[in-house]
Amino acid sequence: MKLHKLLIFLTIAFLFLMIVACGGGGGSIGYGEVIVHITDANPLLPEGAGNITNLWITFTDVLVHKSGGGWISLPLAGDSPYVIDLLQFYNGKITEIVPSVLLEYGKYSQIRLIIESATIRFDDDPTTDSPVIILPEHLKTDKNFILDVNKPEAVDLIIDFDLSQSLVVTDPFGKPSYKLNPVLHIVRAAEAATVKGEIAQGSFIVGQNAAVTVFIPNSGVQGGYKEYTKIEVSESDTGPTKFSIYWLVPNQDYRVEIKFDPEFGNGIDFSEDISANDLKPGRVWNLSGSTPIEISS
Repeated sequence: MKLHKLLIFLTIAFLFLMIVACGGGGGSIGYGEVIVHITDANPLLPEGAGNITNLWITFTDVLVHKSGGGWISLPLAGDSPYVIDLLQFYNGKITEIVPSVLLEYGKYSQIRLIIESATIRFDDDPTTDSPVIILPEHLKTDKNFILDVNKPEAVDLIIDFDLSQSLVVTDPFGKPSYKLNPVLHIVRAAEAATVKGEIAQGSFIVGQNAAVTVFIPNSGVQGGYKEYTKIEVSESDTGPTKFSIYWLVPNQDYRVEIKFDPEFGNGIDFSEDISANDLKPGRVWNLSGSTPIEISS
């Protein structure tokens, strides 16, 4: 009987210690590592902004929203306010905006960028910075996404700050002014898809870059598409001109269109649809079956 009571006592003591070790019976709190980088494509900027060489954006905070909880402020990669020249990070190049940080296990459904200001510089006046107007409602930019933090392994998030969609020019042929209306695309680095293509020699129009536009289905229009991003491609000196569209969200339908004469709007010279089934996480899709794209006759 004494041995039996001793075993019961030891069992209860062991269970008690396990409960204390696990945080009072609520289960241990796990944390996962998250890093956030920011980038842009090689953006085709709107009319009146083609000679911009620098676009500095000043960030004061980056936050994520935990489902069932609230907003969590994340550390910036440098002193706050933190300034990034977005036009220096394109064609797959990225820069850190949030260094490695531990987030409590759970689902996170939104990311928020707090922007203080923005300035631009032009190639014909490399010593003067001009302000970019940011309306009050755009100083705080929210983007919905789903991030499930449930493992200790690091997750690298990529924010594609799409300047082809974000920069708005008013009166481009008179006295232009510039506004920033942030458009963000977010994807895990390990899952991002890439579309690649080659443009054959002789397809470029003299003095012009090719305009490559990516579209996604428009849920509000039956069979319709809406613009997702737009890049420009400059002709290489030798051989076919290679280009890439980085950091695409996988498992989504896309349409890629190319204009070799975008200034005069003479129609689409190339178009290809890419199905979600062909653009799985981490997949690289080669346009035109890896054959150089030529201007239509």
